[in-house]
Amino acid sequence: SLLEAAIITWTKQIKNVLKQDPESELKAGRHPTPDVEIEFWKNKANNLNSIFEQLQGKRIRRVLRALDQAKSTYCTTFARLCKEVFAARLEANDNMKHLHTLEDSFNKLNANDDFPRLQELFRPMLHILLLIWKNSKYYNTPARFVVLM
Repeated sequence: SLLEAAIITWTKQIKNVLKQDPESELKAGRHPTPDVEIEFWKNKANNLNSIFEQLQGKRIRRVLRALDQAKSTYCTTFARLCKEVFAARLEANDNMKHLHTLEDSFNKLNANDDFPRLQELFRPMLHILLLIWKNSKYYNTPARFVVLM
């Protein structure tokens, strides 16, 4: 049916956003800077927040209701995907909340070419990194943290 085709298209689009991986730059042999990491999470949070808002909309609810009434097998799969979006959205927003606190420090670091003054930036930056490590629900693993170092 046309509604099932729409669900299949939405599923593919949503899965493409979900599978975006901050480690892809490292795996490709590139060495991303911390500001690339921050930008990644900012974009992922924005994309997932947008998807989440759309999933809450009347139009999609009507489609899901119609598919449920038609006993479509796509309903359960799409409901599972919605849960994945919700979980990934929580992670992206939490990561962005914490990483955002580093933006000013990294901007100053990138803009400063006075080597002796650079050391003044490290103590507050390391303090922020420690706070992120201790308080973040998702960004407190070596795999995540390595990009910031």
